[in-house]
Amino acid sequence: MKQLKIYFTSDLHGYVYPTDYTDRTEKPMGMLNIVSNYKKDGNTLIIDGGDTIQGSPFMTYLSSRPLTAHPVAQVMNGGGYDYITLGNHEFNYGYDYLKSYLTSLNAKCLCANIVDKTGQLPLFSSDIKVMENGLKVGIIGFTTDFIPIWEKAHNLENFEVRDTFSSIQSIHDELKPQVDLLIGIYHGGFEYDLATHEQLSTSSENIAYKICQELAFDVLLTGHQHVPLKDHDLFGTHVVQPPHNASQYAEIIVKKDDQTASFKITSDLKPAGDTPDPTLYQALMPLQQSVQTWLDEPAGFLNQPLQPDERIQMATQGSLLANFINQIQLEVSDADLSCTSFANVVKGFNERVTVRDIVSTYVYPNTLVVLEVTGAILKEALEVCASYIHYENNELSVARRFLQPKVAHYNYDFFSNVFYTFDLTQPVGSRVVSMRVHDQEVQPHDSFSLVMNNYRASGVGGYECLRGCKVLKEIPIEMTEIIINYFMKHSHVTVDDRSFIHIIK
Repeated sequence: MKQLKIYFTSDLHGYVYPTDYTDRTEKPMGMLNIVSNYKKDGNTLIIDGGDTIQGSPFMTYLSSRPLTAHPVAQVMNGGGYDYITLGNHEFNYGYDYLKSYLTSLNAKCLCANIVDKTGQLPLFSSDIKVMENGLKVGIIGFTTDFIPIWEKAHNLENFEVRDTFSSIQSIHDELKPQVDLLIGIYHGGFEYDLATHEQLSTSSENIAYKICQELAFDVLLTGHQHVPLKDHDLFGTHVVQPPHNASQYAEIIVKKDDQTASFKITSDLKPAGDTPDPTLYQALMPLQQSVQTWLDEPAGFLNQPLQPDERIQMATQGSLLANFINQIQLEVSDADLSCTSFANVVKGFNERVTVRDIVSTYVYPNTLVVLEVTGAILKEALEVCASYIHYENNELSVARRFLQPKVAHYNYDFFSNVFYTFDLTQPVGSRVVSMRVHDQEVQPHDSFSLVMNNYRASGVGGYECLRGCKVLKEIPIEMTEIIINYFMKHSHVTVDDRSFIHIIK
């Protein structure tokens, strides 16, 4: 009997210390807690599935400072990581930031469908590792090929992102006969419901189901969707996915019967715990203290607190927090209209706003884009928003397509400067019954400038109608900086309290 143990993390999003930074309280989470659980020997692999160096206030702080060695690499080196792959968020802060991570990392980066045109980065497609017990393990890393759709073009100038499936098929076929066990590290998730096998998406963003159906990986380590998954077999492949933000890690046990050459594979999701690695904890503490000091710096004052409400209530009644973000976007862009969305988890603001509040409420490194849209395109975009609302038996809830295959509340947009009406008694796609700008009903051929984040301007999330629109202006400053600068200009802010949405049911 030969045994292999795998520790697997994914979508850590830079949560190094045991805190979510909404306050200074330590919580049972973070990379420092996770790595203290690892017990590594010659028959153990430690692997990460990407989206590792963006997402937390800690990473926001680092992104604007010159780095030679990346602190996340320091933690992963201390934890004994063997392999990583790249997530889509690895590219958010540009080439040099990613380079500081990869070049100071002991683990080997495997990403078969990413090509570094400069040849400077230590990027590989696959590897074969012979364990201490003689077990020969093949590992292939790969990521979602949707990265160019989401990412700012200048951040990808040195990269080529290739089709995921075709990039790994030949490597898979070559490695499979050479090894006892074949592992895939995929920064992507499932396009089918694993319980009902119902298709949930037809895009190439997540193709883990297709990979399991058409290829013969023994273990597929997945991520990107933030959906906890353990001890599940799909078409003969054992599939795993940990949740995001370093709250849990996966432990996979592979046992090979020497008589039959068959494998028994089990997996579990383990809590991060509350005992951080003491050496790494102390080594990075000066940086952590600098982050905490920065987060507590005052930014400005609001005339009222802006707290998020239940999702369906905000979607049907509007949100003053969204109004506030939109009024900032309108001022900085001079656009006619604005739209914004919230992350799946939103902190909100009290009347006294700190940097901590801002980076915990607007967590994405988005910039702004102003598009020229017609009334017809505006209606199409608003129909996507109307489809977020499920209305049945006089009850309102979030539509399933915004909850599966991953929770995507961020694909509901809040608009400002246009007053719009959703008639929920009408079928999806025909619910927008009124749009008024300057007290005039919008006509299909009317033209407006609409400011939005660069993610939405790419047309993802169901907003394909935006892809062909003329780009009037790009504002290459991240939204957190834009919000901080707005408070510097307006230290006491009166929030736009107009209600732009009306519901008929």
